[in-house]
Amino acid sequence: MSSTYLLSPAAVRDPYTFFAALREQGPVVWLPEHHAWLFTTYDEVHAGFRDLRLSSDRLTPLEQRLDPARRALLGQTFELLRGWMVFHDPPDHERLREPLRRTFTPRTVENLRPHVEQIVGQLLDTMADNGECDLVAELAFPLPAIVIAELLGVPPEDRERFKTWSTMLAAIVFGGSNRPDQAEVAAAGSAQFADYFGWLIRKYTEEPADNLVSALIAVTREEAAEGGDGLTPSELVGALTLLLFGGHETTTNFIGNASLALLQFPSEQVWLREHPEAIAAAVEELHRYDGPTKIMVRNVSVAHERGGCSLAPGQTVFLGVGAANRDPAMFPDPDRLWLQRPDSQKHLGFGYGIHYCLGAPLARLEGQIALNALLQRFDRFELCTDELDYGATILGRGLRRLPVRVG
Repeated sequence: MSSTYLLSPAAVRDPYTFFAALREQGPVVWLPEHHAWLFTTYDEVHAGFRDLRLSSDRLTPLEQRLDPARRALLGQTFELLRGWMVFHDPPDHERLREPLRRTFTPRTVENLRPHVEQIVGQLLDTMADNGECDLVAELAFPLPAIVIAELLGVPPEDRERFKTWSTMLAAIVFGGSNRPDQAEVAAAGSAQFADYFGWLIRKYTEEPADNLVSALIAVTREEAAEGGDGLTPSELVGALTLLLFGGHETTTNFIGNASLALLQFPSEQVWLREHPEAIAAAVEELHRYDGPTKIMVRNVSVAHERGGCSLAPGQTVFLGVGAANRDPAMFPDPDRLWLQRPDSQKHLGFGYGIHYCLGAPLARLEGQIALNALLQRFDRFELCTDELDYGATILGRGLRRLPVRVG
């Protein structure tokens, strides 16, 4: 298997060794299997986030590469994803981001703290009763799924449906494992998302409640009344799908990856248990060490030279976030988890610049509360397997299961 293939078993299992080997070839490396440039260093990735010659619109080139039949099949999927601000450059990016920024504020997130603590306590009670359990299924998945569903006003009985729909849509968003029915799966997932959120928007338009759907509807109406564009109905559906998708998929993976890191570095686990006041800084280091995002995608919009390579318009660029966060030029001894690392907050796991993750405060809050409570609740926290199973995607990184013993 090629040493430049991101979906090889070795690269999925340990992307950091894979990235380190490519970094030896230079800051910008061509990946022939993916027809993409990979930025391998912190400086190059950091610069890439700010470079206006690199476009965030990866939907248009993807759509143009499809044959007419698959383009038609994925028509609703592309319409849904065009409501995601992450796939747009200015000025559309700002237009789509502003309603979310006005409703999904840091204060809104901080007000959730007591409720998140309560949810975590209940989930840990179940783990305690079981003794041996799958941490992903018992904590990492349900916590962010419950929180974001409640924020959006999704009825409790509907929450489980979103895991299936998110997985289906991830075939397009995160770069699936080349399964032949990828387009069909993504199309089915996006159709179900669109139908459901269309219903939810109608429901809260008629009967507003204290949730983000009602708040986004109100903000859109205010912008329209003030002469602005607001969000179209399809953009509103897209924005809600982005909140739901981003609000649990990546946080689930972060909690799973961070828990495994603490199991693999027992001295750091002991230190954090003895220093719970350091949880905020610890979460930054855990995100740097093994975050849920390996790569963010851009497209070359203007020809230019970088890293000794010529980048041509239309080519794909992989911003190697995972590579940047393990770059020894930025983080000495990068393959070591060091919870007292003084500059871990400089990691690029949430992006940088205008595309910095709007949901970062919520992800941090959930990660801090979950990991701190886990270590304070259980004196015994042990791994039950040597067989680790990661989802095979190009962009993200997360465990499918994490069997642990607690007590």
